[in-house]
Amino acid sequence: MMGATKIATRRYPCYSLEKTSSIPSWAVACFLITLSLVTNRCCALTSAPVRYNAEPQAVLSPMSVSRSVPPFRGVLAYVSHPFLLHHRYIARNSVTLHSSSSSISIDVDDISNPFSKIHGKTLLSIQECISVSNFYRDSLQKHANDNENSQNKIPPQKLVFVDGSWYHRPDPITNLFRNPSLEFQTGPRLPNARYLDMDAIASSQELFPERNPKGLMHMMPTGRLFRLAMDAFGISGGAGSGMDDHVDHVIIYAKRGALFTPRIWFLFVSMGHDPDRVHLMQGSLEDWIEEGGEVEDFSLLGSEDGEREGTVGYGFERFFDQGILNVTRLFHEYYHTEEVQTRYRSSVEEALNICGKQDVLNAVNAFLEQGESKRNGDGLVDDNTIIIDTRGSGYKRKGHMPSAIHLPYSQLASADNPLVLRPKEELRKLFIERGIDVMNPKQKIILSCGSGVSVCHGYLAMKILGREMTEENTRIYDGSWMEWGRDDEDNPKIFPTI
Repeated sequence: MMGATKIATRRYPCYSLEKTSSIPSWAVACFLITLSLVTNRCCALTSAPVRYNAEPQAVLSPMSVSRSVPPFRGVLAYVSHPFLLHHRYIARNSVTLHSSSSSISIDVDDISNPFSKIHGKTLLSIQECISVSNFYRDSLQKHANDNENSQNKIPPQKLVFVDGSWYHRPDPITNLFRNPSLEFQTGPRLPNARYLDMDAIASSQELFPERNPKGLMHMMPTGRLFRLAMDAFGISGGAGSGMDDHVDHVIIYAKRGALFTPRIWFLFVSMGHDPDRVHLMQGSLEDWIEEGGEVEDFSLLGSEDGEREGTVGYGFERFFDQGILNVTRLFHEYYHTEEVQTRYRSSVEEALNICGKQDVLNAVNAFLEQGESKRNGDGLVDDNTIIIDTRGSGYKRKGHMPSAIHLPYSQLASADNPLVLRPKEELRKLFIERGIDVMNPKQKIILSCGSGVSVCHGYLAMKILGREMTEENTRIYDGSWMEWGRDDEDNPKIFPTI
């Protein structure tokens, strides 16, 4: 066939291909292999402390040949089927190669920035996380090669996995509480992950007796404590100003059995990290492994801190105990030392979108003062603040605030996988059934739960639905029922009837 008439268009994970029947696939394969060799983009087999849980596949990308496959094996597989590709993360922007009778369009959108496809996305599938992790790994190697003779071995913008595992109930099999920090140390972990303990990076009574005299659990930290912790983790952050600034992308994940990764997501967002760069992996570490993602499977117990390159901030090695940040030691040495300036860029001193007991009391009293005649059928008061309680059985078992609307956090998550948020339409229906117009920015909403953790499911759901969030119209009650329901608190309560 003469000419360059296009007869098919096919899309693949790494690039799109527009081909004609004029040039045999083996010729195209030879051309691409020669091109990659000439441009020095094929990398040799390297070693790394990771394991592969899926059968290695041939990989050929504009960046490298996968280190899980010997180069020649990859080339042979590619020649036999030039479109056999492992999932890689390269955003689509065509670079067209022309011949006299065909054109091939390879999608290689901004290969210098592996984050272009996830920027601004809060929820990421397992495969999206695996893809960006793989491409970031390759871009790290390329950056190190390009800067071989300099001290700048790590690019200005990083991908950081944060393990947010936290368990509020004993394991159903052993009836014992799991130790998430120990599980992180023994592995497996996602590549170069950090473990973030919400009970440690918090305004605890031990560290902040004046801020937390009642000894409430996992209260939001001060801005300085959060910034010090981020410096210790080697995380760069703050409010982003563009795709290429020095604000890291953070992907939060957890192991099966942990439910509350939205709380870690809210921690980053409320402390001033660019919300376009804070992401939640939809699924567990075990799901990642089952889908072929690479992990670290070596133990950190007995290891020297700082040996996992890039996971500890410069000068903070002594604050880690076998991979776990000792926040108490960090606080006592640095928090009140004015000479220690934080590198993490954020002007937030108090967590955003947080309210205290008095704000909730004002909303409850306004409801009680309106009287029954002005309440609508759902128990709401027009033009007033409404309260959403996201607890599970505790709402009926322990009592609740007058006017509170019950929306259990478990209903916002998938029934098959509690680390996956329900689709938008299902979320929208849950709010509509309760008479809550989340899309009305004039409707003020306060969210409460047991101790300020599951409440973040509700906040996340409204964000995903597109609610216009402000510090005035959408707030989380940090103390929640843990504070409101105390025996020594003279707050209006509705107790269950026996």
